[in-house]
Amino acid sequence: KSASHWSSRAHCVARSHGTDPPIRGQVPFKRVVQMSLAVSPRTARPRVAQASSLFAIGSRVRSSVCRVRCVPRLTVRAVATPRDAKKKSGSSPDVSGGVWSKPPPPAGALESPSLRCGFRDAAIPYFGDAVDRKVLVNDAARSEIQKANATPFISLPEETNPALIDVRKAMEKGWQIHEALGSGSAAQWPELFGAGAELVKQTVGALWPIDSVKILTGTGWLEPTTNTITSTSTDYEKQSAVSNDIDWVMRRPEGHVVSSKTHFANRLHRDPDSWTNPATPQRPKDGWTELAMPERKQYAYRFINVWVARSAIDPTGQVWQSPLVVCLPRDAGEREWAFEKRKLAMETSTAKEEYNVKGVNFVDPKTWIPGMNRLFRPLWNPGAGAAGAGGPESDPENEVTAEEMAKFEFPELTPSETHTFVTAPALVFDSFDLWHGAGVWADCEETKKQLRKIDTKGRQPFHRARCSIEMRFRIKIDVEAAKAARTDESLTHKKTEEQEKSQVSPWGPFSSAVASGKFRHDGLRDSEARYDLGEGVVLD
Repeated sequence: KSASHWSSRAHCVARSHGTDPPIRGQVPFKRVVQMSLAVSPRTARPRVAQASSLFAIGSRVRSSVCRVRCVPRLTVRAVATPRDAKKKSGSSPDVSGGVWSKPPPPAGALESPSLRCGFRDAAIPYFGDAVDRKVLVNDAARSEIQKANATPFISLPEETNPALIDVRKAMEKGWQIHEALGSGSAAQWPELFGAGAELVKQTVGALWPIDSVKILTGTGWLEPTTNTITSTSTDYEKQSAVSNDIDWVMRRPEGHVVSSKTHFANRLHRDPDSWTNPATPQRPKDGWTELAMPERKQYAYRFINVWVARSAIDPTGQVWQSPLVVCLPRDAGEREWAFEKRKLAMETSTAKEEYNVKGVNFVDPKTWIPGMNRLFRPLWNPGAGAAGAGGPESDPENEVTAEEMAKFEFPELTPSETHTFVTAPALVFDSFDLWHGAGVWADCEETKKQLRKIDTKGRQPFHRARCSIEMRFRIKIDVEAAKAARTDESLTHKKTEEQEKSQVSPWGPFSSAVASGKFRHDGLRDSEARYDLGEGVVLD
C-alpha cells in the first residue's frame, strides 16, 4: 500500500478513538501500521465511514479513499452545551446524559440570538402611550404559561407539531385563492378550518375529556346573511356576499406594498369588546350571545383564535416586526385585570364616514388606500361599491341609533408592572379572555444589527413586514361530562388521565360573565371582577 493510503487509514482510526486526526508527515509510518493492526477482531464491526466525518483541519482526504471495513465500536461523548451558551459565574448546570437537568435562566436576543432566546423587549400598545416591557418567547414563554396556570387559555405549539404543519400546508395551498378576499367565513376555506380545528383539539382542547369537547368554527355571533347577489356581480362580490361572518382574516401592515384587507389592531383588546366603531356591521349586536352560546346551562364556551405568521422569522424564532403579544390571565383567570371603560368619541356621521368608504378599484392604485387611515376598509362591506350589494347605507339593520351611540363603550387595559406578555410565530389562545395586540420590538440597535447580520432578510422591508392569518373557533364543553371522571369511586387512590383532565374547569371568565348576565343585559365585564370558575359565576 502507498504511504498516502496508510496515512488516510490512521486518520480514520484516530477519528474513531475520539482524538484529533494526525497531520500527514507527523506520524511515523511504522506506528501508523501498528495503530491499524491494534483493532481487536472481537470488537470490530463492519462499518463504512461517513464522508462528513472524514474531514478535519490539516487533512484533505477523499471519502472514497477512506472506506474502513473494520473499526472498533466506541462510545462517543455527547456535547450538550449549545453554541450560544455563555459561561456564567457560579455553579454550572449538570449536563450528564447529554441534557440539562436544570434549565438555564432566560437569555435575551443579544446574548442568545437563537431559539435559546427567552425574552425580547417590545413596546406594548396600551391606550394612549406604548410602554416598553419584556415579552417572553420560546421555552421561557411556555414555562411561564405553566407557572401561571394559563394552559386552559393559551398554547404555543412547536413548529414540528404535525397539526400545525397541516395548518401551514392548507394556508399555503389556498393563500393565493383567498388573498383577494382578505377575510371571510369558515365555509369559504374548509381545508384551513379542518386543519385548524385539529390544532385546537390537540392543544387547548386537549385539557378536557375528549367525549366532552366539540370544536366549532367561527364566533357565531351574526344572523345568517340575506345579501343580494346580482347577475352582474364578480366572483369576488359573490364570495363576499356568502356571509357576513369574519372567521378568518389576513393581515399586513398598513401601507405595505402588498395590500391586505385589514392591518393590525395596534391596541390591546379582547375580541368581544374590541369594537370602537358601532357602525361596523361585523360587530356583535344585542342578543348575540343567544346565537353564539346556545344551551348555556349545559355547555361552557371558550372562544379560541389560531394565529399563524406567514412572513419571514428572525433568528430568535419570532416575526421581524409587529409581534402579536398576549397578556397572561390574572390569578389563573379568577380575576380581571384593571381596565377603564371608555365612551365613543365620534359623532354618528363620523362613524358612518369612517366605515362607509367606497370606490375601491383594483386597476387604480390611488383607490387602494382610502382616507380615514383604513387600508382596504371598504372591503369589510360585503360587495362594497356594487349596486344592490346591501351596504350599510342601504341596510336598515346597520343604522346606528342615537341611543346605541350614547351607551356604546369599550374597555382599555390599564398599564401594570404585573402584566406578563408572551408571543410566538404560532399561537392558540382564548381571544375573549386574554388581552392581545400588535406590539413593536424595542430591542437595542446592537441587537437589531446582530439579528440582521445573521439573517439578511431582516434588512429587506418586504420580508420583515409581518404577514399573518388568524382563524376563530369555539370550544363547546359539556360541563357534566367534563366532571364525570371525578365520581369514579373505583379509582379513588389512582387518578387516570381523564380524571386529571376533569380537574380543569370548563368555565372561563367570559363564559362565567355571560352566565351572570354580562353582554346580555348588564353591559361589559367589570374591571377587577372576581370569578368562581368552578361554578361559572361572577362573585359579588
